[in-house]
Amino acid sequence: MFNIGDKIVYPSQGIGVIDIIEEKEFNGETQKYYTIQLSNNTMKLTLPSSRIEPSNMRLVSDSKTLDMCLKHINQFVVETGELSKVNFKERKTVNELKIKSGALDDYLEVICNLTQLKMEHNLNSSEKQMLNSTKKIVIEEISQGKNVTSDEATSLLDVSMVF
Repeated sequence: MFNIGDKIVYPSQGIGVIDIIEEKEFNGETQKYYTIQLSNNTMKLTLPSSRIEPSNMRLVSDSKTLDMCLKHINQFVVETGELSKVNFKERKTVNELKIKSGALDDYLEVICNLTQLKMEHNLNSSEKQMLNSTKKIVIEEISQGKNVTSDEATSLLDVSMVF
Protein backbone atom coordinates (compact mmCIF):
# COMPACT_ATOMS: atom_id res chain seq x y z
CA MET A 1 0.00 0.00 0.00
CA PHE A 2 2.56 2.60 1.14
CA ASN A 3 6.34 2.44 1.55
CA ILE A 4 8.90 3.97 3.89
CA GLY A 5 9.79 7.44 2.59
CA ASP A 6 6.44 8.01 0.88
CA LYS A 7 5.16 11.58 1.23
CA ILE A 8 1.51 11.45 2.17
CA VAL A 9 -1.48 13.70 2.81
CA TYR A 10 -3.30 12.82 6.01
CA PRO A 11 -6.66 14.66 5.93
CA SER A 12 -7.13 17.33 8.58
CA GLN A 13 -3.55 16.84 9.82
CA GLY A 14 -1.44 17.73 6.82
CA ILE A 15 1.54 16.38 4.97
CA GLY A 16 3.88 13.76 6.35
CA VAL A 17 6.48 11.15 5.51
CA ILE A 18 6.18 7.47 6.38
CA ASP A 19 9.17 6.76 8.64
CA ILE A 20 8.51 3.24 9.83
CA ILE A 21 6.37 0.31 8.78
CA GLU A 22 6.32 -2.50 11.30
CA GLU A 23 4.19 -5.35 12.53
CA LYS A 24 2.89 -4.96 16.06
CA GLU A 25 0.62 -6.98 18.23
CA PHE A 26 -2.35 -5.25 19.81
CA ASN A 27 -5.09 -7.08 21.71
CA GLY A 28 -3.74 -10.40 20.50
CA GLU A 29 -3.88 -9.37 16.86
CA THR A 30 -0.81 -8.73 14.72
CA GLN A 31 -1.16 -5.88 12.26
CA LYS A 32 1.03 -3.64 10.13
CA TYR A 33 1.50 -0.13 11.57
CA TYR A 34 2.67 2.99 9.77
CA THR A 35 4.55 5.70 11.67
CA ILE A 36 4.21 9.08 9.99
CA GLN A 37 6.26 12.18 10.78
CA LEU A 38 4.00 15.17 10.11
CA SER A 39 5.92 18.01 8.51
CA ASN A 40 3.99 20.91 10.03
CA ASN A 41 4.76 19.95 13.62
CA THR A 42 6.76 17.57 15.79
CA MET A 43 3.91 15.09 16.09
CA LYS A 44 4.40 11.50 14.96
CA LEU A 45 1.32 9.55 14.05
CA THR A 46 1.11 5.77 14.31
CA LEU A 47 -1.67 4.28 12.27
CA PRO A 48 -2.70 0.62 11.90
CA SER A 49 -3.12 -0.55 8.31
CA SER A 50 -6.82 -1.13 8.98
CA ARG A 51 -7.25 2.66 9.45
CA ILE A 52 -5.46 3.70 6.26
CA GLU A 53 -8.42 3.44 3.88
CA PRO A 54 -11.04 4.97 6.23
CA SER A 55 -8.64 7.85 6.96
CA ASN A 56 -8.44 8.74 3.23
CA MET A 57 -4.66 9.03 3.51
CA ARG A 58 -3.07 9.35 0.08
CA LEU A 59 0.24 10.05 -1.62
CA VAL A 60 1.19 13.68 -2.24
CA SER A 61 0.15 14.70 -5.76
CA ASP A 62 2.87 14.78 -8.40
CA SER A 63 3.96 17.98 -10.12
CA LYS A 64 1.90 17.34 -13.27
CA THR A 65 -1.30 16.76 -11.28
CA LEU A 66 -0.68 19.89 -9.21
CA ASP A 67 -0.07 21.96 -12.36
CA MET A 68 -3.31 20.68 -13.90
CA CYS A 69 -5.37 21.44 -10.77
CA LEU A 70 -3.87 24.91 -10.37
CA LYS A 71 -4.36 25.68 -14.07
CA HIS A 72 -8.05 24.74 -13.82
CA ILE A 73 -8.71 26.08 -10.33
CA ASN A 74 -11.60 28.22 -11.64
CA GLN A 75 -13.67 25.05 -12.03
CA PHE A 76 -13.83 24.88 -8.23
CA VAL A 77 -15.28 28.38 -7.86
CA VAL A 78 -18.98 28.54 -7.00
CA GLU A 79 -20.90 31.74 -7.63
CA THR A 80 -20.92 33.89 -4.51
CA GLY A 81 -24.70 34.24 -4.66
CA GLU A 82 -25.00 30.45 -4.47
CA LEU A 83 -22.61 30.31 -1.51
CA SER A 84 -24.53 33.00 0.36
CA LYS A 85 -27.78 31.03 0.05
CA VAL A 86 -26.29 28.30 2.25
CA ASN A 87 -26.14 29.07 5.96
CA PHE A 88 -22.91 28.81 7.93
CA LYS A 89 -23.73 25.47 9.57
CA GLU A 90 -24.51 23.79 6.25
CA ARG A 91 -21.39 25.29 4.65
CA LYS A 92 -19.28 24.13 7.57
CA THR A 93 -20.63 20.57 7.34
CA VAL A 94 -20.03 20.39 3.58
CA ASN A 95 -16.52 21.85 3.90
CA GLU A 96 -15.59 19.49 6.75
CA LEU A 97 -16.65 16.50 4.63
CA LYS A 98 -14.54 17.79 1.74
CA ILE A 99 -11.50 18.18 4.00
CA LYS A 100 -11.97 14.70 5.47
CA SER A 101 -12.07 13.27 1.93
CA GLY A 102 -8.42 14.22 1.58
CA ALA A 103 -8.85 14.85 -2.16
CA LEU A 104 -6.85 17.73 -3.63
CA ASP A 105 -9.88 18.83 -5.68
CA ASP A 106 -11.98 19.04 -2.52
CA TYR A 107 -9.29 21.04 -0.70
CA LEU A 108 -9.12 23.49 -3.61
CA GLU A 109 -12.91 23.81 -3.67
CA VAL A 110 -12.96 24.68 0.06
CA ILE A 111 -10.21 27.27 -0.47
CA CYS A 112 -11.93 28.81 -3.51
CA ASN A 113 -15.36 28.96 -1.90
CA LEU A 114 -14.16 30.45 1.38
CA THR A 115 -11.96 32.93 -0.49
CA GLN A 116 -14.98 33.96 -2.58
CA LEU A 117 -17.04 34.47 0.58
CA LYS A 118 -14.20 36.44 2.16
CA MET A 119 -14.34 38.87 -0.78
CA GLU A 120 -18.05 39.47 -0.10
CA HIS A 121 -17.95 39.72 3.69
CA ASN A 122 -15.84 38.85 6.69
CA LEU A 123 -15.58 35.16 7.50
CA ASN A 124 -16.41 34.06 11.02
CA SER A 125 -13.52 32.71 13.09
CA SER A 126 -14.34 29.07 12.31
CA GLU A 127 -14.33 29.69 8.56
CA LYS A 128 -11.12 31.75 8.79
CA GLN A 129 -9.44 28.89 10.62
CA MET A 130 -10.75 26.35 8.09
CA LEU A 131 -9.50 28.47 5.18
CA ASN A 132 -6.07 28.97 6.74
CA SER A 133 -5.54 25.34 7.72
CA THR A 134 -6.71 24.03 4.33
CA LYS A 135 -4.43 26.51 2.54
CA LYS A 136 -1.50 25.37 4.70
CA ILE A 137 -2.07 21.75 3.70
CA VAL A 138 -2.34 22.59 -0.01
CA ILE A 139 0.71 24.86 0.10
CA GLU A 140 2.70 22.10 1.79
CA GLU A 141 1.48 19.59 -0.80
CA ILE A 142 2.52 21.93 -3.64
CA SER A 143 5.88 22.43 -1.94
CA GLN A 144 6.47 18.68 -1.53
CA GLY A 145 4.99 17.62 -4.88
CA LYS A 146 6.85 20.22 -6.93
CA ASN A 147 9.97 20.31 -4.73
CA VAL A 148 9.77 24.08 -4.18
CA THR A 149 9.93 26.27 -1.09
CA SER A 150 6.84 27.11 0.91
CA ASP A 151 7.01 30.70 -0.37
CA GLU A 152 7.17 29.51 -3.98
CA ALA A 153 4.24 27.16 -3.34
CA THR A 154 2.25 30.01 -1.80
CA SER A 155 2.93 32.15 -4.89
CA LEU A 156 1.83 29.33 -7.21
CA LEU A 157 -1.46 29.00 -5.32
CA ASP A 158 -2.03 32.75 -5.10
CA VAL A 159 -1.32 33.36 -8.80
CA SER A 160 -3.71 30.61 -9.84
CA MET A 161 -6.51 32.00 -7.64
CA VAL A 162 -7.22 35.08 -9.72
CA PHE A 163 -10.96 34.95 -10.29
